[in-house]
Amino acid sequence: MSTAPQTIIIWDGFVRLFHWSVASLFLLDFWVLEDGDPPHEWAGYALGALVLMRIIWGFIGPENARFSSFFPTPKRIAAHWRELKTGEIDPNVGHNPFGGAMVIFLLSLLVLVTLSGWMQTLDAFWGEEWVQQLHEISADITMIAVVIHVSAVVLMQILTQIPLIQTMVTGRRQI
Repeated sequence: MSTAPQTIIIWDGFVRLFHWSVASLFLLDFWVLEDGDPPHEWAGYALGALVLMRIIWGFIGPENARFSSFFPTPKRIAAHWRELKTGEIDPNVGHNPFGGAMVIFLLSLLVLVTLSGWMQTLDAFWGEEWVQQLHEISADITMIAVVIHVSAVVLMQILTQIPLIQTMVTGRRQI
């Protein structure tokens, strides 16, 4: 006797809106908008506001959005390795420990990019080369992390047969 697939909610609306908005704003700022121009700055401020809201949501949001649900502890990493070896990945879970580490890393980088960009507008740091370099280097590292993130999502989707990208669009997953 076969059971019908069940649809569950993995990602709430805020997490999905945050994810796609931040991805769009960062790529726009990195590849399209001119450094120092008002549209670049406003996209950066919007990005910073979204990151701040996501950090707050990481403590008060639903379980899969909470940092406590995916923080990469040694126990969670070992359990995930076992799951990968046996091919028994829990489809009810949002981020695995490696994905959780990437979320924390990307959020930290985005805080650094946003703060260093904002610092460049302050009189105290106006024209300071180290602030400009910090902004550029942290943005470059963020872009590298984005490429690694997207590659890992595609790889994990292939390995686990779990529709990760579709889930981040719809918030739902069939199990």
